[in-house]
Amino acid sequence: MVNQNFLRTFRVLVQTGNFTRTAEQLHMTQSGVSQHIKKLETQLGQLLLNRYGKRFELTSAGELLFDFAIKQLTAESELLTSLEMDKPHVGQCKIACSGPMAMQLYPELLNLQVCTPTLTFSLEAAPNETIIELIKNNQFDLGIVTQQVNDHALMQQWVGTDDLCLIVPKGEQVNWSSLMNLGFINHPSGHHYAYQLLEKNYPDEFVAMNQLPERSYVNQLAQILLPISQGLGFTVIPKSTLDVYPYLNKIRVVTLDKPVAEDVYLVSKKHKPLPARYQLVKTLIEQLWQ
Repeated sequence: MVNQNFLRTFRVLVQTGNFTRTAEQLHMTQSGVSQHIKKLETQLGQLLLNRYGKRFELTSAGELLFDFAIKQLTAESELLTSLEMDKPHVGQCKIACSGPMAMQLYPELLNLQVCTPTLTFSLEAAPNETIIELIKNNQFDLGIVTQQVNDHALMQQWVGTDDLCLIVPKGEQVNWSSLMNLGFINHPSGHHYAYQLLEKNYPDEFVAMNQLPERSYVNQLAQILLPISQGLGFTVIPKSTLDVYPYLNKIRVVTLDKPVAEDVYLVSKKHKPLPARYQLVKTLIEQLWQ
């Protein structure tokens, strides 16, 4: 490893081009400067300077080392700047949540970015289990999940609830038989949502998700309500995402005897404090799901 004190002396010497000025700048003697250069040459096994009189020229090895020293100085400066730049309106926010939540959250994040262009956002749509792994592996900093997390490496904050909605074609009468005739429109979070709603509202009929005839599956979340608008099935989605869908005039949100809501939690690493910029995001999320 290159001795950093010797390297600093070498860099200043090349920048000043003079042993006397280098000694003055570093509060050293000229002989001390010369000793640092000699020790650096010994350490590297390379001649760094060709001296003539009181002047010198860099050897090829010296040029390479000086280039390395400048890059290292630049990297150090950038690091220190980054460490000091924990500001509430600057930097990238990396967030993971479910697909339906992403449909609700992403437009709001874009509105925030329009108002604060120095903020940038990475948003990943994923199921709860994947979100937790993304947080634990430091791929994302903040997650939104709908289940309690029992992991000592993570901290969890309840932010609100999200009602689940049973969606059928407009004009459709709703009972267990009619749902079976319609068939289920599945999506990436479809089974997770439907299980909770159907188990509570149809306890005598509902047994398991595999008993439902699956009419269609779509992972393009904006298209989930399209087959329902054409009378082809039913599905379950969060209420918070309804406004982002088209076809609302062709579907019906069923009034449930037993409403079902999911708790919404923020998840982050316990021993990795979130940068200041995440406070804006947390406030936004709390407003959306309270």
